[in-house]
Amino acid sequence: MITVAPSSTHSVRFELRDVCFAYEAEPVVTDLSCTIAAGEFVGIIGSNGAGKTTLIRLLSGMLTPQAGVVLASGTAVTTLDARERARRIALVPQNESVVFPWSVFTMVLLGRHPHRSGLGFERPDDYAAARAAMVHMEIAHLAERSVLDLSGGELHRVIIARALAQDTPVLLLDEPSAHLDIRHQVALFELLSRLHAQEGRTVVIITHDLNLAGLYCDRIMLMDRGEIAAFASPAEVLREDIIARHFGVQVSIGTDTDTGRPLMRLRRPS
Repeated sequence: MITVAPSSTHSVRFELRDVCFAYEAEPVVTDLSCTIAAGEFVGIIGSNGAGKTTLIRLLSGMLTPQAGVVLASGTAVTTLDARERARRIALVPQNESVVFPWSVFTMVLLGRHPHRSGLGFERPDDYAAARAAMVHMEIAHLAERSVLDLSGGELHRVIIARALAQDTPVLLLDEPSAHLDIRHQVALFELLSRLHAQEGRTVVIITHDLNLAGLYCDRIMLMDRGEIAAFASPAEVLREDIIARHFGVQVSIGTDTDTGRPLMRLRRPS
């Protein structure tokens, strides 16, 4: 379990009030208002172009709303300086270009930068957090490898490990399982579930795997054309009529016998 930085002991509550954002003249998020409770595990789903990535970037402070405000425990995210934001919020982007031949360990250790003080040299707890994150993501054996020599899935596990080493009360993840094989997808959701349940971290994840979202998330937010179409428990959102309406596919929804959670099966078009 990663429990190094003091920030991990303080959960963060998000509140979005009438948030709007547009790229040039094209609205992407429109009058969006919602609350994500401290320590909640939220899955964001929706078709391509629904505004999911823009929402994650607004939550992280990478983007500034053109109207409205995003609050993290009562403070506007964009008013925090970069170091303070990085102590509270870790972001795993959907894609990241890597151009320097860092070793895997060096890249994961970059996640500790917000916690350094004085001359900025690493302390023993920084090294410990980086090593623990690599063990969690099953990349400890790659520690000395150049990140330029990794497969896409291995590199994405390094990026996730860097966010874990950052040891923040908030983890925002944009389709983190898209590059992972099925075993590592399940392992990632299991890890996020433990961090959420045992350490009270707020986890917000964009995923196209509706079954994983249904099995692990407290609530699911369904986005459609920049608005929230539904934001409720998995059983209330993962319904056959809702999936058909918003994704244009026919599914059968059953119940997982072990967890009581909804389980979806895709049906071929007739």
